[in-house]
Amino acid sequence: MTVPHRATTRRDLLIASGTCVLAAGIMPFALLAQEKAPVDPAAPPPAWQTAMRTVTGDAKVAEGRITLEVPEIAENGNVVPFNITVDSPMTDASFVRSLRLYSTGNPQPLIATFRFSPDSGRAQVSSRFRLAASQDIVALAELADGTFLTAKKNIKVTIGGCGG
Repeated sequence: MTVPHRATTRRDLLIASGTCVLAAGIMPFALLAQEKAPVDPAAPPPAWQTAMRTVTGDAKVAEGRITLEVPEIAENGNVVPFNITVDSPMTDASFVRSLRLYSTGNPQPLIATFRFSPDSGRAQVSSRFRLAASQDIVALAELADGTFLTAKKNIKVTIGGCGG
């Protein structure tokens, strides 16, 4: 017995495309709902933490005194503006020696290193950097007395309206 061939109607196409759109809309939420795998304590630390540890060694890193201005949402990861200021008197006895900027998700975690002296007047930099995807940005300031300060901000990178 043969089944007669039925022509595809406009209604069939609308139902099929609606199903695809619905599935595409639900899929990201299903992925987000999945539980993350437990962190293996024997696993090596992320590359950005290793890069920071090469600078800080075993020194304690304190939060505060760094103002890290970055956009919450970057529409183009190729050109993300930033402004970083470290609250410091910038005297011979107390000044910011260096300021490093790290990304937690780029292939190369160190974005930039800036060096200062008391003659700099203030510890402030403004520029742009490139991000591969949404991630945290970490600023690390080394002070003249050998102590370290840090600040962290998250940036969501979107390209053409699609989150990454």
